[in-house]
Amino acid sequence: MKRIALFAFAGLMMVALRALPAADPAPKDEKEGKVAGLAIARAGGWLGVEIKGGSFQITFYDAKKKPVAADATSAVLRWSVRYQPNPERTELTASGDPSVLASAYTVKPPHSFILHITLLFEGKPDASESYTVDFSE
Repeated sequence: MKRIALFAFAGLMMVALRALPAADPAPKDEKEGKVAGLAIARAGGWLGVEIKGGSFQITFYDAKKKPVAADATSAVLRWSVRYQPNPERTELTASGDPSVLASAYTVKPPHSFILHITLLFEGKPDASESYTVDFSE
């Protein structure tokens, strides 16, 4: 008789434990961020290209569009202009924000052109990423 009561009690406990809500080990989905400027998809994340304060700035983002530290050490940008036969060029280097590469070169308007971007990585002379985008502000 004691054995039957023990099994009945164990069965009730099992049913009661299943009725409890399960703890979700995964964190709740965070809202996806927003890329500043022109969004460019890249492997494992995004780039945000914009002209801020008259100069180019590239911000690095993860797959959820949250700012992350720049994995490139510098970037070279090139674009054609109407006021001279040669294209304009500038180099972007690390800024005070670890997720941003910025240039000190002032970009003259109009800000509508084909922009060629090359990301460079320190210690990897043969590694680079290149993008060509239609930039307009």
